[in-house]
Amino acid sequence: MSEQILEEKMRLTVLGARGSMPGEGGNVAVYGGSTSCYRIKVGNEEIYLDAGSGIAGVMPEKNTNVSILLTHMHLDHLVGLPFFSALGEAKRKISIYGGERDGLSVKDAVDRLIVPPFWPICIENYPASVEFHSLNENGAFKLGIASIEYMEGNHPGGSTVFKIACNGKSIVYATDFEHNDKSAVHRLTDFAAGADLFLYDAQYTEKEYERYVGYGHSTPEAGLEIGSAAKVKAILFVHHAPHRSDAELEEMQSKFSDNGIKVSFAKIGDDFLL
Repeated sequence: MSEQILEEKMRLTVLGARGSMPGEGGNVAVYGGSTSCYRIKVGNEEIYLDAGSGIAGVMPEKNTNVSILLTHMHLDHLVGLPFFSALGEAKRKISIYGGERDGLSVKDAVDRLIVPPFWPICIENYPASVEFHSLNENGAFKLGIASIEYMEGNHPGGSTVFKIACNGKSIVYATDFEHNDKSAVHRLTDFAAGADLFLYDAQYTEKEYERYVGYGHSTPEAGLEIGSAAKVKAILFVHHAPHRSDAELEEMQSKFSDNGIKVSFAKIGDDFLL
């Protein structure tokens, strides 16, 4: 495969797939304890989906354009941002995209978190140059050779669903999405239609979900139903519950291994080349 063809392909790497808060201990070593972060490399772009603890310590390549797409501002999706190594590079430009939440722009929300006394410095005090871009409820823009579309999801306080497409392939990232609203499910089904890789929030088992209706998260069963209706090629279940052990996730993986669609539960370090 030529270098040029490889550059046009999208490579998604799982950096963090835990939800709500980091998991701890040896029983989460395989699937990982870091919270939501996924890196997509395509062309000269490095696109990070969320900035949970999985983004901490990651070293972007020297000459790439770095962008972060934030689904929402809950702490588990933002807590790794102050530790992102690219912020320490004086010649690095970083673009951060996110929707307005509770009357705060993405910059306003970040400035409320990365500020004394919660953190020693503000975002503008880092050596890197950071630009913020506010998103509406739905729309589209370009990042290099990649096309980005987005829509509003179904989560308390709001959350954005992203679609990243290039060279006829697409990845849909639908974390922190709850399936208790039929119109939201229909919108997501249409939005994800034909996606090559569908990342979907599967924090709860069906039994657990009975206790947590309205919390903004979903189940593998609901994700499989949406993915099947959308005719996606593969599903990657994400946002694992903090307490969910490797053994439990392996058991869930085996339960969903034969459904006509390739299904997997996200593990730290997993790579997908599209």
